Amino acid sequence: MSSASKLTLYGIGTALFRTRRTAPVSVTPFLFFKPIPLPRPPRFLLLRDSSSSSAAAAEILPSVDHPWPEWVSFVDRLSTKGYLPKPSSSSDDTVSLYTNMNSLKDACLSFSRDRYDLFKLLPTHDIQAVVDGGCPNLLRKAVNSAKRLRAHLQLDEGDVCGACNLRSSCDRAYVILKDFETDARTIDIVRILLFYALDPLVLSSGDKPPGREVIESSARKLLSQLIELSESPAPAPASARSKPTAQDAVGEGQSLSVTTNQLFKDAEMKKGDWMCPK
Repeated sequence: MSSASKLTLYGIGTALFRTRRTAPVSVTPFLFFKPIPLPRPPRFLLLRDSSSSSAAAAEILPSVDHPWPEWVSFVDRLSTKGYLPKPSSSSDDTVSLYTNMNSLKDACLSFSRDRYDLFKLLPTHDIQAVVDGGCPNLLRKAVNSAKRLRAHLQLDEGDVCGACNLRSSCDRAYVILKDFETDARTIDIVRILLFYALDPLVLSSGDKPPGREVIESSARKLLSQLIELSESPAPAPASARSKPTAQDAVGEGQSLSVTTNQLFKDAEMKKGDWMCPK
């Protein structure tokens, strides 16, 4: 090989190697790739997932409402009138507002005492429907209130107790109240409504005995009536019966003495008669 051929090959090889060393290497910066947008799921899937989440949340969070809207409104009215303590921010108090027997019992009784005037305004046919089937439970005050209401309506206590499904366990079954115990008041019907509203059968919406629907329907009507009637101004507190003063007693004694003396003077005295000395 000639010298010219060697130089030519040497130049070509050097150029090739130099080209490989200096050629820029193209590196793809995959750390800075623009994210590829993913396709959105169909709308019906989003709605289904949303409804599933709502259903799950509803199962976790208990409902604060009562099955009876009339009872909720009645309790709200008691709260507005100041018969219920203001609930705290905790959720437990809110949940138990309409089912807390301790708080509601005191509030209902206080309301009934203040609104003693409402009893005579309530429809008697609804009161009869509530108590004609028996008593709401075996608690003594509930039984006595139901008996007073039945006596007020002149219902036969024997017939009611005979048809009541609690008579076998009731120690007051077939007991007739005395005359001085039969004065029915607002507190009696409100107590019965309270026990029916917080009955586990009502709260659980479970199976109920025959005739219960009629009782609950009338109970809810009475609650609506109480809400409407309570919008009127409350009457003045019932004044206690005034006790006779000492002056009144002396006056009564003097009148009695004068009348007695006058009778003795008007009567004809005979032999053997005598007047009792004082």
